[in-house]
Amino acid sequence: MKYILLTVVLFFFIACKTKTSSIPQNSESDLPTQKQLKYSGMPVQAEVSFLSDLIKTEHSSQLIYELNILNNYKVPFTLKKVEIYNLRKNENPIATFDSDYLDRHFERPGYDASDDVKVLANNQFGILNLELIFQQGQSIPKKIYHKLYFEAENKKGETVVLPIEVAVLKVPEVTKISLELPFNKKGKWLYEAAEGHQGSRFLTEGKANYPQRFAIDWTYVGKRGYFTESDIKQNEDWNSYGIEIISVADGTVVGTKDGIIENEPLAEDMAVKITRETIGGNYVVIDIGNNLYAVYAHLIPNSLNVKIGDQVKKGQVIGLLGNSGNSDGPHLHFHVETKSNAFFGGEGMPYLLKEFVHLKKYSDEEATNLFKTNRVGLDSLNPTKRQNELPVGYGLIEVK
Repeated sequence: MKYILLTVVLFFFIACKTKTSSIPQNSESDLPTQKQLKYSGMPVQAEVSFLSDLIKTEHSSQLIYELNILNNYKVPFTLKKVEIYNLRKNENPIATFDSDYLDRHFERPGYDASDDVKVLANNQFGILNLELIFQQGQSIPKKIYHKLYFEAENKKGETVVLPIEVAVLKVPEVTKISLELPFNKKGKWLYEAAEGHQGSRFLTEGKANYPQRFAIDWTYVGKRGYFTESDIKQNEDWNSYGIEIISVADGTVVGTKDGIIENEPLAEDMAVKITRETIGGNYVVIDIGNNLYAVYAHLIPNSLNVKIGDQVKKGQVIGLLGNSGNSDGPHLHFHVETKSNAFFGGEGMPYLLKEFVHLKKYSDEEATNLFKTNRVGLDSLNPTKRQNELPVGYGLIEVK
């Protein structure tokens, strides 16, 4: 009996000692107790499957990611609003995404376009593309959580609002990946880092992924702002066409595609059927280290200067800008993704551009009209030198 008591005392002593010594100085135990998410009882699942680092952009840092939402119940729920809170200071939301935002950013693979995109019936799911913006000087929380507001009918036929708190995230740091521009042609370049890229979902080896999460389309414009000075229906007449595309870093060529014919600019139909194999047109993929691939798409057929296995240096010409694959006009599609066994098979990764001169931002509506008028407005330019930032939305930069 005394040996049993002695064992219990020793176990208690060791356990207490272990527990005490496992609490480091300045740990979260020294901080205010964090909020515990409320249990709602709602059979809704919401989680983030992949989280990348913050990007630094104009006067802000942004966290771009997807929230996967699944209704596991027989009653339809309508997603009305999403709020994001600091897990430790949760009195007021740090961001609110209303019904209009949800209409534009809630992806519903396979749903009937005539239905309300926000309605989740039994076992239906959706992917909410989120852009969480922290303005310059704003405190960035250590952890955040999401509060979803659903609308449904109760047993009495009354419409009720049901909140649910889900998906605690540790906010990452700003990415340290800094790259050169994928071209060195001096002059003005239109960029399109739009929402359509972020929501482009692929299935690779049974897993959904978003390789174009931070993709940018680049189009060169002439001195007067025109895409072409003559025939807009001819690739060769575009100012972008045939510009040398260069490697953004040292690396190894791990993927190429060549021989895909080009499209007529702004045509209703593509020159080839768009599939997983043809969507990038003629492309080059370079392993730039640290589990990252640099992807260059829509190049001119037979213009590739590299082959699989080649070692390339930063600034080396790898091909010429064209209009192949899923492309409406001559431009370069560039993004960085994680390693995978398939083209467009990785997760889109954030990066920063080492240096550029920013000239102007365009609204979505302005950007839509640019190609209709064959001209980028060059009025009211505001040249500002940027370092280690990534452009978002639509705008114009200059390469000096």
